[in-house]
Amino acid sequence: MTGQTTPRLSHSLPPVYAAAAVRLLLPLLVLPLVASRVGAQEFGRLSFVLVWASLLSMIVEGGFLAAATRLAVTADAPRRWQLARLVFSARCVLCLPAVLLTVPVVLWVGGGSAQPWIDGPAIALLACALGWPATWYLQATQQLNRWARVELTVYAALLVLAWWIAYSVLAYLLLQLAASAALALFGWRWLRRDLAVAHDGASLWAPLQLGDGLRLGWTMMPVSIAGAAYSFALPAAASLQMAKTELGLYFMADRIVRAVLGAADPVLSVVYPRIVALFKTSGRAALTYAARWALGGALAGALLLLAGQAAWPLLQPIIAPSGGGLDAERLRAVMAVLAWLLPLLFGWKFLGYWILGSGRYDSAYRSCVIAGGVVGVLVAATWGGAAGAVGLAWTAVGVELVVIAVALGGVALTRGLRARTV
Repeated sequence: MTGQTTPRLSHSLPPVYAAAAVRLLLPLLVLPLVASRVGAQEFGRLSFVLVWASLLSMIVEGGFLAAATRLAVTADAPRRWQLARLVFSARCVLCLPAVLLTVPVVLWVGGGSAQPWIDGPAIALLACALGWPATWYLQATQQLNRWARVELTVYAALLVLAWWIAYSVLAYLLLQLAASAALALFGWRWLRRDLAVAHDGASLWAPLQLGDGLRLGWTMMPVSIAGAAYSFALPAAASLQMAKTELGLYFMADRIVRAVLGAADPVLSVVYPRIVALFKTSGRAALTYAARWALGGALAGALLLLAGQAAWPLLQPIIAPSGGGLDAERLRAVMAVLAWLLPLLFGWKFLGYWILGSGRYDSAYRSCVIAGGVVGVLVAATWGGAAGAVGLAWTAVGVELVVIAVALGGVALTRGLRARTV
């Protein structure tokens, strides 16, 4: 069966990083282009749709990227097929609440939307498409290096087509929907092909196992939803007070910084299954391995932060060209704050994955993510939106610090309790 052997990092990372490079180019090139074409107000509307679609997609994703991946790493083909049926069936049902929630989002939160009959369906369809990828399986079987060819093709097509025809909010949303749906479809077809012997033509839809699927994902669904707070729920909550132009400004800066942070995702997707496997040998060995990556990540993030500040005069004409609809100086101020996430998260993510991969600190992991998400949303809704894009950026950095503090405290408390029990 595909994915049984562990590919070397030197073979895994280059194709994965090629796809990541294209994902990085999307916000750096396409979003500024679309902003210059549609203007600040319409770009704010586009940001509103994308933020809420991404947030609601976490309901559809269902927590399976964390819950199913960990189980699939060491599972055989029949067990992986069983997990696939659980995930598929649960996601079919989870699309319903995501779609229903778009109604209050558009009518109450986005009451100023000039085109609710476009924005509502766009949020609903995008939420479903973004939540469906089979990344949990591809990551667990360490096939993301091969899957990167598919991503590279789809994202490259999105990049070219957006440059060519994205002259309106609707055009860009249709392109984004097509790309997201294609990745979801291709990923599940890949899974079915891999597990052909295990399923022997059986359907992925398993209504009798729906309850088991929902229970599997429920352990991590609150974590997934709260985890989206740092990138999507914060601006979503702030949109209650924030002007569309300010929302667009923050969204642009956040997408660029998060795209750079995404440079660590290929490494994380390869390192995480290795951390899980190392726990079979020794928890200390897994921690040492994760700590080495965390130190390297923090140093790389600090270098990127300094490089970004030095390169701003060269980047500004691309990201915020004169007459492009966005205030270049305010965008720079927002990005200067959000850039502190680079050393912070490039280092922390590896340790966070060690906590998750251990299977021993699930409560600490859930607590840290949920606590950060709740704090972030409350601050964004009560203060962040009124403080504008810069204030919301400081809120995002503060939330991440809360997450790290709660996680480390939770791990220390868990270890202390276990030591006393022993």
